[in-house]
Amino acid sequence: MNLIYGMLSSFLIWIFLIYINFQWEIPSITIPNFLWWMLFIFFFIDFCSTIIWSLLHLPPHKQDKELITSGPYNWSRHPVYGSLIWSGTGLVTLIFSSWLLMISVVPISLIWSWLVMKEESTLYIIFGEKYKKYSSKTGLFFPKFDK
Repeated sequence: MNLIYGMLSSFLIWIFLIYINFQWEIPSITIPNFLWWMLFIFFFIDFCSTIIWSLLHLPPHKQDKELITSGPYNWSRHPVYGSLIWSGTGLVTLIFSSWLLMISVVPISLIWSWLVMKEESTLYIIFGEKYKKYSSKTGLFFPKFDK
């Protein structure tokens, strides 16, 4: 359910900022075509590969039933959410060349963090000490390098 609320919130923020961007005629981001394509390909590959990799390691039928700590979950407790926040915002920012959309990563991150904290408390109840140990070694959206 968090995925639906998070995606809905993200899309609503993006749509609102796209509307504001066009209404106020805010200057757009200008970057060379080559760089635009490099960034677009990077964000697109990151987004797709993270989602696919995550689903291969934690298919929907295993969610809340098994504690998966391999694959992308070895690096981040919520790789799909992180990919939606960072690469999703990057893609939308590039498509609309909007400074506002780039800055939208802040409120979107805050919303996702709030949703994830609710999810984390449920995971602590389901998996107990195993999840507590796992969360101490693994980053929420970004990898922890001081394992």
